[in-house]
Amino acid sequence: METKTILIVDDALTNRVLLKRYLEDDYNIIEAENGQRAIDIIDEQQLNISLILLDLIMPEKSGFDVLEFMSDYGFISEIPVIIVTVEANYENEMKAFEYGVSDFITKPFYPQIVQKRVKNVIDLYDTQKNLRRLLDEQTIDTMELVAELEHMSDNFR
Repeated sequence: METKTILIVDDALTNRVLLKRYLEDDYNIIEAENGQRAIDIIDEQQLNISLILLDLIMPEKSGFDVLEFMSDYGFISEIPVIIVTVEANYENEMKAFEYGVSDFITKPFYPQIVQKRVKNVIDLYDTQKNLRRLLDEQTIDTMELVAELEHMSDNFR
């Protein structure tokens, strides 16, 4: 099984170091120190990123700017985002959820909670992708069967 990659986006080095320490045994970690760098990484590597841990308040583009970019280019439905923030307030949470974020983790971080939430969200997205793939395969199989039945029906006429 391939190792999943997590993008940690936070302007505070301490937060990035802590999150990396909690997750690096199970995941590949990419770091971005601001929103603009995160946008660049997402644009270049969207197919390789399994989850984004995103701070909201940062210089050079905020977490909301990153969410806007992801929404505009359709990445938000393909890459789950967990917001990491000190300031969890109703307005920010609602705005983030409207963009399609998966969860919130408030600072200070607790290792087991971070690990569990990250695993749960990645597992959920993997399950959804597998279900979509199976549905697509079954749809194709069904269409082929319908075409075959129509052909057989034409032969009986």
